[in-house]
Amino acid sequence: MDTVKEEKTETGGEEQPYHYNRELFYSFDKEKGYSQRVDYMIPENQTIIRQQWDLVEERLKGIRYLVTSGKRSPIAWYMEKALMEIPMLAGYMEMSAWRIRWHITPMGFKQLKPRILEKYAALFGITVEALKHPDLENNLR
Repeated sequence: MDTVKEEKTETGGEEQPYHYNRELFYSFDKEKGYSQRVDYMIPENQTIIRQQWDLVEERLKGIRYLVTSGKRSPIAWYMEKALMEIPMLAGYMEMSAWRIRWHITPMGFKQLKPRILEKYAALFGITVEALKHPDLENNLR
């Protein structure tokens, strides 16, 4: 399940796991002053980030089940995929949180006007058709 690639680093040539996440490190030298260096994270941070992404994937699988079983609307899928909570989505949509909660239900989603659907689609960066009929199988990330 873990797809870690072993790559050689530019410093020293030793092998280390590569996780697509890099950090900006600052250092101070009396002669040169402050300097910056972008490098791959330390292994402890890589482990923490991998564990968090695993949790996100598990939540997405749970939401996918709820959407396919008709207990949640596709808005819930895209909201979770964008790592949003209801208050954040309400702020972006300029609506109250209770209206967002209503739109997350299948009944509330069916009653949405095209203008609101377009606003959701624009926010998530998708088409209205993709919002109405999401591809949940091939769309985990």
